[in-house]
This record gives sequence, structure tokens and C-alpha cells, in this order.
Amino acid sequence: MAFPWNRGDGQDQTAPADARRRARGRRARQEEARVESSRSTREQRHERLAWGIGAGLLVLVIGIVVFGFYQEFYRPPRVWAGSVRDQEFKMGDLVERIRVLQGLSGQVDLSTVPFEYLRNLLNAEVLRQAAPNLGFSLTDEDIDGVIRAQFYPAVPEGQQSDPGQLDEEFRNNYQIFLARTGLADTDFRVIVREQLALQQLGLMLGRSIPETTEQVEVEWIRSEIEGRIDVGAVRARLGSEKTGDGEEFAKVAGEVGVPGGFADQTGYVGWVPKGAFPELDGALFGDEERDLPPLEVGEISGPIFTQDGIYIVHLLTGPTDREFSNQMRNKLNIELVTKWQTDQQLRGANEGWLRMNFNSKWYAWVADQVRLSAPRVAPGQQGAPGQGPPGSQGAPGGQGFPGGQR
Repeated sequence: MAFPWNRGDGQDQTAPADARRRARGRRARQEEARVESSRSTREQRHERLAWGIGAGLLVLVIGIVVFGFYQEFYRPPRVWAGSVRDQEFKMGDLVERIRVLQGLSGQVDLSTVPFEYLRNLLNAEVLRQAAPNLGFSLTDEDIDGVIRAQFYPAVPEGQQSDPGQLDEEFRNNYQIFLARTGLADTDFRVIVREQLALQQLGLMLGRSIPETTEQVEVEWIRSEIEGRIDVGAVRARLGSEKTGDGEEFAKVAGEVGVPGGFADQTGYVGWVPKGAFPELDGALFGDEERDLPPLEVGEISGPIFTQDGIYIVHLLTGPTDREFSNQMRNKLNIELVTKWQTDQQLRGANEGWLRMNFNSKWYAWVADQVRLSAPRVAPGQQGAPGQGPPGSQGAPGGQGFPGGQR
């Protein structure tokens, strides 16, 4: 039995125990909250880290894509390929000009065309800038006249024609040509202007060619540089250089020679002036600087390697003063234009006003871009009277000029 005087002591004994239990509960809850808070903080930290890594990877991927796009598509067309004084040409300009050539010819040789066409671009710009000092200029009327002469329909002799109908046919012919080649009128007019400028340069330089000059009569055997003909074996068939006691020259030439526009099927070329074939001048006329005597009459040269091919030359008649054939006058005229262009290139490079920026990397890029545009027409199918651009035959200024066949 609890006595009244003992109740306060029991309550006093239970109170500290309850307080301790409550304190332990508070501490447990606080510890649990702390642990939970720590866990939540770690999870938030991990989540932020994951988002950060993901965002970083996304930025990296986007950066790689943007950089790749910049390197492969945006930058290359804007890289300068060459310049003449203040006129600069980009890689994109070069690609577009090669596509113009592709439209005109139906196909291009990507093993040589990119560099050659860049050089032609610079040559054309050099000539454009030099034209006023050379004393000639071209007008829009000149360009119109050439285009009209090329595409205007021919009227049979004695036949009546309606001028209005002829004008309509001319416009149709020209538009068909532009459509089939994929060219714009402005593109074609640029080509015409450049060809006419070359023709005028050729005419100007041609005035320095005399009426007569010393020429030698020759025949030769020409083979392609990449051909399968063993020129050593061919030369052995002809016998010694002096006596030529081997097989008949014309017979061998007919069997293995590759005519290039100047020799007939037997290898006969005819009379050749000095300078018409600069790389053969040493054999035909001698070279005092290199102490190289010319071939003697009847002598057969060894293989002569040139940019155009490999030649074995037989001298038939020594130097004789005589008039030029039309073919040789034109060939010499072409070589004079080539020399003028080469001299201008060297002068420009030495004086710093002509520059080129072209290496294997940019060569490959240009070739790849041109391959993307397949030939627009088959060769010979441009659909216009007179295939190719004006001046493509004969006079200097034609497609592929300067140079010419051998």
C-alpha cells in the first residue's frame, strides 16, 4: 500500500527515465534526419554531377559536329586559292569554274584539271589586268558578237529567210546549249571573254613572227608518257644513231607511233621552226648554253622525254630558210602566248603580286567536290552548233589553249 508520503518519490523516479527516453528519441530522429539529409545531399550532388557530365558530353558532341561542319563544309570554299594583286580567288571559285568546264566538255580529268584550271584562272586575271597596257580591251558587244556567230542558224545559199525567225532560232539554240551544259549565261560569257582576250594576245604576239625563218625537216615517233610501249626497244629497232642501219623509220612509226596532231601515220612531220616545240629545240637546233650540238642530217635521236610525250626524232633536212606553214605558225603563236604567261607568273611570284595556295589537301577537296556533280552531258552532246566554246579550234584561245597537240 502506498502511503501518501511516498507518492512524490515514485513520480520523481519515473520522470528522469521518461526524459531520457524522449532525449534518445529526439537524438535518434535527429540522427535519422541528418542521415536522410546527407543521403539527399549526396543524391543531389550525384544528380548535378550526372547532369553536368551529360551537358558536357552534349556540348562536346555539338562542338565536334560544328567543328566538323566548319572544317568540311564552311571553311574550305572560303580558303583563298590564289590571288593577282587585289583580286582573290577562293577554293569555291575554283570548284565552280571547273564545273563550268565540266559543263562544256561533259567530263574533266581530275588528275590534272584542278591545278591547271587554277593556273588558268590566274592567267586570265593577269591578262585582264594587263590588257589596257597591251593596247586592247573587250566590250559586251564583242561578247555578244561571238555568241551570236556561234549559235545563229546558218541559212543555205539562195534560200530566203525571215530575220525574226532566225533570231528566234538563235535564242532557242543558245538556251538549249545553256540548259544542256548546266551553265548560266554569265558563266559562259566569262569563258567567251577570256578566250577572246587570249586570241587578242595571240594576235598581238603573232605580229613578231617573221615571214620566213630557219626550219628543219623532221619525222618522229611519239609515244604516251604513261603508255606501254618500250621506247628503248623501239629505238633499238632503228639501229645506230648515225647510220640508222635498222628497220625503216616510217614502218616502225606506223606500228608503234601515237600521232598527236602534227605527224602523219608514218611519223612524217615536215618543216619545224625553232620555238614551235621548245622541248625538242635542243635536239633540232642545238643548245649552246648546255653545249649540246644539233642532230646531223640523217641522225636519229635517243628517246626525248617531254611533258607531252616521248619522242624519237629523225632529222631529214638541216636548217633552211623558208615560210611557215599555217599549222606551224599557229603552233609557234601558241608557244609565244605560253611563254608570255609563264614569264608573267614568274614575275608576279618574284614581285609578290601573284600567289597560289594549293597543296595535296586542297587538291583532294576540290576533286571530291567536282566528283559530286556528275558529267552533265556526254562529250559532243552540248546541243549547239559548234561544239565547245568559241575559238576551240585553230586560233589561239581555244579550249585547252595554250598548249596544243604534238
